[in-house]
Amino acid sequence: MRIRTAAAAVLALTLLTSCGTTTGSTKDTSLRIATEDQIGNELKQVSAKVQEALAVKGRTGQSEALNFSDCQDKGTEKGSRDAIHFWQIDDLAPADLDPAIDRLNAYFKANGWDGLGHERTADKADLQTWGKNPEKTVAVFAQSFHPMNRIIVRVSSNCFKPPAG
Repeated sequence: MRIRTAAAAVLALTLLTSCGTTTGSTKDTSLRIATEDQIGNELKQVSAKVQEALAVKGRTGQSEALNFSDCQDKGTEKGSRDAIHFWQIDDLAPADLDPAIDRLNAYFKANGWDGLGHERTADKADLQTWGKNPEKTVAVFAQSFHPMNRIIVRVSSNCFKPPAG
C-alpha cells in the first residue's frame, strides 16, 4: 500500500512538471532555453529554500542526487531535458517529521505555489506534501518517512532545451 501511495504522489509530481504544459492543460510548445548548470543551480536553490522551510536539523547529503534525462513526453521537442534533485534529511526526532512537512506546506501556500497536495499516506503512517512554484518551472514533493526518521525530498524541473552549439 505504501508503494502505491508513493507512486501516486510521484505521478502527481510528474504531471505537475510535465513538459510544455501550463495551467488549464493547454500545450505551450516553447521550451525554456537553459544549460544543465543553470537548471541544476535552480534546483539546488529551491532545495535550499525547502530545507529552510522544513526547519529541521539532521544529516543531509548521504543520498543527494542531481540527475538529468531526456523528457519522456512524446510530443516534446527532440533533445529536451529535465532534471531531478533528490535528497533526504536523516537522523530526525520522530516528533519533528510531520510538523516539518506541515511547515513546508505552509511555505508553499504563503508563496503562491500551485497544484498543492497535503495528505497522509494510505497507511496513515507518513505525511506528504507537493506543489509547483509560481513560475511553473520547478515542482517539489516531500514526505516524512517514520520508519527511518527521515524526510525525503524530490525537486524536479520542467522540460528545458539546452542551447544550440
